[in-house]
Amino acid sequence: MSYIDMTIKDIVGKIGNNEIYLPAIQRKFVWSYEQIEKLFDSIMLGYPIGTFLFWKVEKPKTNDYTFYKFIQEYHERDSLNELAPKPEMKDVIIGVLDGQQRLSSMYLALQGSYAYKKPRARWDNDDAFPKRLLYLNLLRNRQTDDEDSITYEFKFLTSEDAKYIDEKCFWFPIKEALKWKEANDYIKYATEKGYLTNGIFIDILTTLWQRITQNKIINYFEVVADHLDDILDIFIRVNSGGTVLSKSDLLFSTIVANWEKAREEIEDLLKNINSKGDQFNFDNDFIMRTCLVLTDSPVLFKVHNFKKENVLKIKDNWLAINNAIKTTVDIIAEFGFSQENLTSKNAIIPITYYVYKGGNLNDANKNSIRKYLIASLLKLVYGGKGDQVLETIRNVLRKEQYDGSYVLRSNDFPLSKLYSSKLPAEKSLLFTDKDIDELFEYKKSPYTFMVLSLLYPNLKLGQVKFHQDHLHPASSFTAMYLKQNSIPNIKWSAFQDAKDKLANIQLLEGNENESKSKIPLKRWFNSNIVDKANYKSVNFIPNVDLELLNFESFIEERKKLMAKKFVTIQVPNNSEYKKGVQSTPGVRGFHLRSVLREYRITLECRPNALHDGKRVFSQGGDKPSYSTKSNSSLFTAKCA
Repeated sequence: MSYIDMTIKDIVGKIGNNEIYLPAIQRKFVWSYEQIEKLFDSIMLGYPIGTFLFWKVEKPKTNDYTFYKFIQEYHERDSLNELAPKPEMKDVIIGVLDGQQRLSSMYLALQGSYAYKKPRARWDNDDAFPKRLLYLNLLRNRQTDDEDSITYEFKFLTSEDAKYIDEKCFWFPIKEALKWKEANDYIKYATEKGYLTNGIFIDILTTLWQRITQNKIINYFEVVADHLDDILDIFIRVNSGGTVLSKSDLLFSTIVANWEKAREEIEDLLKNINSKGDQFNFDNDFIMRTCLVLTDSPVLFKVHNFKKENVLKIKDNWLAINNAIKTTVDIIAEFGFSQENLTSKNAIIPITYYVYKGGNLNDANKNSIRKYLIASLLKLVYGGKGDQVLETIRNVLRKEQYDGSYVLRSNDFPLSKLYSSKLPAEKSLLFTDKDIDELFEYKKSPYTFMVLSLLYPNLKLGQVKFHQDHLHPASSFTAMYLKQNSIPNIKWSAFQDAKDKLANIQLLEGNENESKSKIPLKRWFNSNIVDKANYKSVNFIPNVDLELLNFESFIEERKKLMAKKFVTIQVPNNSEYKKGVQSTPGVRGFHLRSVLREYRITLECRPNALHDGKRVFSQGGDKPSYSTKSNSSLFTAKCA
């Protein structure tokens, strides 16, 4: 069968008349407003916009599949495709297999609107998403006005913005072009607006009318297939170019094709978890990968490995999967994480697995979970071979039963076992001396937040808004200020480089941070801190002069205090540790040696070591336990 062609006006009319739908295997609409503007620029220039592939479906087959309507009023935060009601479907309908993004863009531009977030506005502010229509500037001289690679100036504008007119600007809502049946209609429009004699105005308006209503730009090929497997095969083949579908996209296509309510269930879940805490940006990819891990399926997935039985396993366990994901997001929000600082979504999947399998979520285990999460993010363990890392960590968490099913090895989160596990690509969750040193090179960022959240374990980060605050305020490092405070010129560069690094950052409640603002550290400390000794202890403030002139000494001494604390933080603190460490050869992984040299912590070997007056290990053999003594605190680890 040869290709068939039609006008943009015709195809938009068929969509509006419920003759063309989106099969469930299609992804959500993802084009940005800039992409739509460029698409219409290409249309005006007469460039080819690609062919389309349509699937012809006749009754009664229309009742066998799930279809969605095209989005007419797009909202960047809230838009979802509406399920096509079965009674509304005609005897013959068309499903779009290739061309969804382009057709959706045309439909939005000519029959709907596009609401995207205003710059710097909050996502939870409904007023941050004004309704915008697509307009064309009818006075842009494309021979003289050079604006990037754009020839015709299309823009999504609010009705208020579109009112602006000058000698080079007249914004025309392009959906009006659909109303014109002949040339006289747009000539009449130009006359009414007083631009009949303006050559640029008439030329652009004429081209728009021709491209939208006269030229048969839409070229499509129509296929007829009764079996979903055939359609899936066609869909995957034609979508292998352009915006390449990921494996999770294809898995999602398979799921929604075999589970009618999958899209609604998953989109409802995403809407729920993305609204938690300070907002997240989880997506289908995360949900699909999590489903694979939780159902003990292969993590390194390929489309052909996922047949109907795999989908049914997800469907049958969906309630538990759904609840485990929600609980996990609640937990990480409690830790102070959001879309701003969760640098790897994969990192929380093992937590979800632990929750899904019935792990104990007491305070001790939550603390171990927090340590695992932050270590995995700081060590970038999911940065490469992420699938293999997930597989390895899942195997640490689970054990196989006689019937082939899997359960947790322990109801306590196995932090010590994770510390001692070798991960793919020679990665590890443990911090070496070098790793700890490198932490202090981080400048104010999600990574400094992670380190600080470990160093400040008692802060309610999910309940109170804490800021990353410069101890010595950033305003103290301008050239003028440094000069006024007698800082030698030769030190300016080093001071300015260190001001944003970890050793000059603390976590401070938002209101307190705003009141501290530009006040020099020494003055603020002396005026605002009542219990100075406690504040110094909690915030790792060294016993040095807090004047800016002494900044170098302050930074170096604070590094030592923070590093010393960080080493002890790696120690698991739940009952699992008591069992797990003894079976782990050489607990040098806790890197007690990392502070021996610099902080002169003594190392001794003695049996029956105590911690805070309590026996840490029962000494059953002749192997003694290592212990370190620092400031009267004692940490012990079984000798290998």
